[in-house]
Amino acid sequence: MKTLVVNNQKGGVGKTLLSVHVAWYLAEAGARVLVIDLDPQGNASHSLSGARALGPSSALFFEAAPEGAAEPGLSLLAGDRRLDSVDAQLQAAVLRFKENFERLRLGGWDYAVIDTPPTWSGRNYAALMVATSLVAPIELETYSLQGIKELLGQKATVERGARGGRPIDFLGLLPSRFVSSQPRQRQHLQELLQAQGQSIMFPGAGRITQRQSYAEALDQKAPVWTIAKTAAKAAAEEIRGVLGTIQRRLDGLTA
Repeated sequence: MKTLVVNNQKGGVGKTLLSVHVAWYLAEAGARVLVIDLDPQGNASHSLSGARALGPSSALFFEAAPEGAAEPGLSLLAGDRRLDSVDAQLQAAVLRFKENFERLRLGGWDYAVIDTPPTWSGRNYAALMVATSLVAPIELETYSLQGIKELLGQKATVERGARGGRPIDFLGLLPSRFVSSQPRQRQHLQELLQAQGQSIMFPGAGRITQRQSYAEALDQKAPVWTIAKTAAKAAAEEIRGVLGTIQRRLDGLTA
């Protein structure tokens, strides 16, 4: 099971938008996709309410992995408020998550997509602990850029402390809600490239621009490419390019 974690220590950068579209994209190709929503707000769970429900994702930290074999399409472990209790029982909860996730690996899913909360916690640590790959949507604004070193440091901490030095495949920073007409965002992108280099960025200069069609897709609980509006066509082409890159990267790796 290839596991993609969508993570960034900043809210409002498009993590859920990307997570649900990755899940829809993979499922449309006939894959068996497990979505794990670790955000107690449950935004991804709301947009994926049509998926096969397996129960709350908090069960992975406190109880047992769900029973049953994978099926084609989407299966969902939904975000719930009990996730707020993970840090109070951190060591035991994270170890239980790891054990349960290993059982899920044997369940027959082709992919898992994990959407994470916007602040660092034991849930983010647990997600990175089991990740095959990581992608980090970023908004090209000052506060978002300030968190990049922290994100990379946390990734390194998990690799050393919970993965025995085994690296997480990092697809890079994915500019999200990008507005090319704003000089400030273009300047921040250039500053980021100068400071970190092109290798830290998502392959092929991929980006997700600010488009109303994406908000409509989340409201309609459907992929943006299913919206019958001319404006949605550009969004569909853009995000399909990003999603295709993600799938090729996952498929080229060992789970």
